[in-house]
Amino acid sequence: MYLVQRMREDERAQFIALSGLEAFDEDAAVRWFIDAAHQSGLYAVTVLNDDNTPAAAGGFQPAGVGVYQAWMVGTTEGWAGQWRSLTKATCWLIERIFESGVHRVQTTAITSRELAIEWFERSLGFKPEGVWRHYGIRGEDVALFSRLRGE
Repeated sequence: MYLVQRMREDERAQFIALSGLEAFDEDAAVRWFIDAAHQSGLYAVTVLNDDNTPAAAGGFQPAGVGVYQAWMVGTTEGWAGQWRSLTKATCWLIERIFESGVHRVQTTAITSRELAIEWFERSLGFKPEGVWRHYGIRGEDVALFSRLRGE
């Protein structure tokens, strides 16, 4: 709940675009992220700020046979202060997922999230796979990225 109440505006925009909701709904977002964390099991992590408040939480949930989908929610302050820890934790999780036999990890972003897209590609090693045109509820374009085991 803490993270949903403070989530970054670009993450709110993505949640609305992909959830099908007309407007941001805190309760729906909290339920979605709790469910995502539950589905992620061992492949979820929360990174804390220096004052022990949550900076961000994220993970990978099954999306098909041998395929996991990434999710994350964070605060502006959390990303500013803990981006290095978030990157290390995410890379570590990806390696554990591949070690378990998964062959593909994927994520999506509305195309206006340029900094997130840069992070996926430059810091996490994801490769762009294309854009789903007008996929979001308000016609937002959604970019798809993946990383394959062995890449």
